[in-house]
Amino acid sequence: MNIIPAIDIYENKCVRLYKGEYDKLTVYSDNPVEVIQQWRSYGAKWIHIIDLEGARKGTPISKELITEMVEKTNLKIQIGGGIRNLDTIKYYFSLGVEKIILGSAAIKNENNFVSKSIDKYGANHITVSVDSSNGKVKSEGWEIEMQLSPEQFISNMIEEGVTNFIYTDIDKDGTFGGVSTNYISKIMQKFQINLTVAGGVSSDSDINSLNELGVNGVIIGKAFYENYLNPTIINKYS
Repeated sequence: MNIIPAIDIYENKCVRLYKGEYDKLTVYSDNPVEVIQQWRSYGAKWIHIIDLEGARKGTPISKELITEMVEKTNLKIQIGGGIRNLDTIKYYFSLGVEKIILGSAAIKNENNFVSKSIDKYGANHITVSVDSSNGKVKSEGWEIEMQLSPEQFISNMIEEGVTNFIYTDIDKDGTFGGVSTNYISKIMQKFQINLTVAGGVSSDSDINSLNELGVNGVIIGKAFYENYLNPTIINKYS
């Protein structure tokens, strides 16, 4: 299981939200390039980068900064936020990004965008983000609620050829409230997928529980930045 530090970008700063609310935003660094280098020094092998402005506006906004971040590290990068077309995917892969995360674009799936992305780049390089609040999937930077359950969405995406998913419990994101292990267990039992989990992870026991469930990765943001978890835990599971 991979422990994956999260770097969320907003106005070229490293930030975290509380339950996905943009008016409850905390800035942790004015220099995300330094942050990614710091995670490398702790032994991280993967970094999770989200362009929050891109996610809200439907097009990459922090492209220049993210380009610099990727070029100045040899870590494996998974990136999302505003990725809506094959040209953007091509650009990020040209930088050496390992995985592209599709959220709102996967929900809409216009002109079979998801299956076309997989056909062109392979299922191992495309991840779909399942962002859930109150049992419903959210899109457009977590601001629009869809009449779609996580299970329905996952099932739809499996039909498109998706094998890699990120499940985020928005209601627990940034709250230090622990993880929804019962629900995640149901997902793991129902679907044969590679699952990475985010939202609410804040203790060793959270991580141990997810490891026992067989998830592929755990994304950790605020719990690292506010010292609820020691970054040395990264090496424990690598």
